[in-house]
Amino acid sequence: MGTAIRYSHSVTEIEKKGPPYGIETFAVDGMNVLEVEKAAKAAVEKIHATGKPYFLVCNTYRFRAHSMFDAELYRDKSEVEEWKKRDPIPALQKDLLSRKLIDEVDIKELEQRIETEVQKAVDFAEAGSWEPVEQLTKFVYSELK
Repeated sequence: MGTAIRYSHSVTEIEKKGPPYGIETFAVDGMNVLEVEKAAKAAVEKIHATGKPYFLVCNTYRFRAHSMFDAELYRDKSEVEEWKKRDPIPALQKDLLSRKLIDEVDIKELEQRIETEVQKAVDFAEAGSWEPVEQLTKFVYSELK
C-alpha cells in the first residue's frame, strides 16, 4: 500500500502491459471525465466489433490515503495539492457551466441527490448484520479431497 509504482514495477506505464499478451491497449487521462467517456465508448465498440479483450488504462491520481492507517510517507503533501488542481469533478463542472449545459441550480440538485444516495447506502450498511464468526473462513480456501 505504501510502495510507489516506480519501486514495485519494472514498467511503470501500465498501458505497456497489455500488448505483450496480444491485448489492444489505450491510455487516457483519467482526470478528464469527457476523455474517459470517449475512450470507454471506443473500447466498448472495439470489444463488440472484435470479440476480443481491450485494456483501457485511465491514469488518475488518488488524493487521499489508502486507509486511516496509511501515513502517506511515500509522497509529499505539495504533490497532492498540485494534483488537486486537476480534480476531475470541479473541472467537469466548470466546463459544463461555461458551455451553459448546466447551471448552479442543476449542480445543487445533483449534489443533494448524491448526498441522499450515499446516506441511504451508509444507513443500509450500518443496519446490516455482522457475518457470523463461524462463516469468516467460508470460501477462503477449499479442503482437498
